[in-house]
Amino acid sequence: MIYAALPLEPSELEYLRAGVGEEEVVYGPEVTAEAREKTARQADIIVGNPPLEWLRGNDRLQWLQLKSAGFSEYTELSGEELPFTITNCTGLFGTPVAETALAGVLSLLREIPTFVRDQQVAHWRGAEIRPTLGTLSGSRVIILGHGSIGGTFRELLTGFGCRVETMGRRGKADFYTLEELDDRLPEADVVMAALPETEETVGLFGAERLARLKAGCIFVNVGRGSLVDEAALLKLLHGGHLGGAVLDVTRQEPLPADDPLWQAPRTLLTQHSAGGAANEMRRIMDRFLDNLSRFRAGQPLEHVVELGRGY
Repeated sequence: MIYAALPLEPSELEYLRAGVGEEEVVYGPEVTAEAREKTARQADIIVGNPPLEWLRGNDRLQWLQLKSAGFSEYTELSGEELPFTITNCTGLFGTPVAETALAGVLSLLREIPTFVRDQQVAHWRGAEIRPTLGTLSGSRVIILGHGSIGGTFRELLTGFGCRVETMGRRGKADFYTLEELDDRLPEADVVMAALPETEETVGLFGAERLARLKAGCIFVNVGRGSLVDEAALLKLLHGGHLGGAVLDVTRQEPLPADDPLWQAPRTLLTQHSAGGAANEMRRIMDRFLDNLSRFRAGQPLEHVVELGRGY
């Protein structure tokens, strides 16, 4: 039995069941809340992100296909001998996340939030704003993360004539060490972080490293909120040192209504929704169905996660 623990429209559920074939698909919301954990524990396969407690001591489960790329809520299981394989949707959100990052940077450079506020109160600013408008063309950009998000963002920037450098752990990145990063930060017009949460990345952008950003730099975080010292970032934003920030992720989510980030100047909060798209669930199901074919054929699954490594 396959247990679907993800929100689906009726047409999407029909698509999933048609793709699975004769095997039973139990859709979580169709089960009473009291019976969901018991039902899920009878499944051979779960697709979606179930509560952690559903997985502990689950000897029947063979495979968990997450609907997300991240899996920090399951890292507590890293020290356990799991009888099931976990796969994720890494690489599936590269385009929408990169486009969101680009939209945010362009919005700040071209003062779109200012124009929106003016329009709401019918205020004509006119020529006075023209000297403050920036352009992305020719900018120097640093991307931390050489995966699908960072790679797609780099491709998008080439059309603007940007000078782009990517930091990665291996592969075809332009540089690899924090020392090299610190040397480059003072020259960057845009810095974009697309990194997972690991022991190495938590607190990566603390007060000292953030202070290395040049005046007017736009800081983008589409990785994990734990990467950034938010108090230090707020200080730079309120002091007018930075050109702005585009934050898809924050340390606490949902962000509390009284969190100062809501009122931070020149800051765009996209509420961990940068990976969203109208066809998001369909693409997740296609990823699952492709792996399901491998599972049934006894072939190795793709996009297997290593909980201890963090990605």
